[in-house]
Amino acid sequence: MRYIDYKTVLPRTVAGVLVFLIVILPVFTTNVITLSVFISSGIWAIAAMGFTLILRTGQFSLGQAAFMAIGGYTSAIFTVNIGWSFWPSFLLAGIVPGIIALIIGSIVLRVGGTYFSIITLALSEVVRIIAQQWESVTRGTRGLITSPPNPIVINGFEINFYASTVPYFYLMVLLVAITAVVFWQIGRSRIGGTFYSIAANPILAEHQGIPLMKYRVIAFTVAGVFTGFAGSLYAHSLTVITPYMLGLWQSIQIMIMSIVGGIGSLAGGPIIGSIVLYTFGIYLSRVEIYGIQQLLFGGVVVLVLLFLPKGTGLIDLWDRFWRKVIWREEEYEPDTPDD
Repeated sequence: MRYIDYKTVLPRTVAGVLVFLIVILPVFTTNVITLSVFISSGIWAIAAMGFTLILRTGQFSLGQAAFMAIGGYTSAIFTVNIGWSFWPSFLLAGIVPGIIALIIGSIVLRVGGTYFSIITLALSEVVRIIAQQWESVTRGTRGLITSPPNPIVINGFEINFYASTVPYFYLMVLLVAITAVVFWQIGRSRIGGTFYSIAANPILAEHQGIPLMKYRVIAFTVAGVFTGFAGSLYAHSLTVITPYMLGLWQSIQIMIMSIVGGIGSLAGGPIIGSIVLYTFGIYLSRVEIYGIQQLLFGGVVVLVLLFLPKGTGLIDLWDRFWRKVIWREEEYEPDTPDD
């Protein structure tokens, strides 16, 4: 008879059930506000996963919202100004930011460190200014009004984005799932281990013959592609994109979601951090206190940094809950010799 480790199986089963309940959420409610909150949470989760991947190589990007903007504007420009359908425009929304990330990364990742953070921060402002001033293409501060994706017909069954928010929800779920699987596979592969060694000790990694520049550019480019996809879905789900939707605060928001969720996990941490922070942020925004959302985000970051071990986040509380509360396991503390 095969032994079943319930302490491992049960937490994973409960987590799987929770994920399944989120996936079938439209079965219980088709409320536009509820679904929109989850759609936006998933979109931010994709961007946060990209930030975490870059951070895994030891680089700190402050311009992830810029790649969301590039992806969103690429998709909007090709659908609104040129007349393409959504799906080829959506594909370009990942390719264009990926190419830009490859070009910029090949230049700025040579300096790395603080300089890289400053340059990515400047990139965010450059993208915002271009979007604001290039009125003949982006309509400036008025923004571009996007259209829903074309209906999809499968064996007589029509998926109509014009009629309901539900198709957007499942498109988000599919995109988050693909991104999570890709990043999870990267994390457990040899290249993921190389990323980690570069972040832990870049000098030692370089002396061992690891080309730091190459792997940093790979991470930056992959993150740019998926963040661009997120920007496209963001623009079309909201039916508008303006220069003020994706700026410095949104880049900081992505960073906070990643840190609070747990940077030790390439997929799970960013997803949990995005759902928790965005959901609470939306509902707290109803409170008539200026800057309440920023205050919440900052407060949660402080609590995570103070009370959780370095590199952990909300995702690690799940394991702690089962070990300490359910199984009541004691933390092992090695004996210290007397002086």
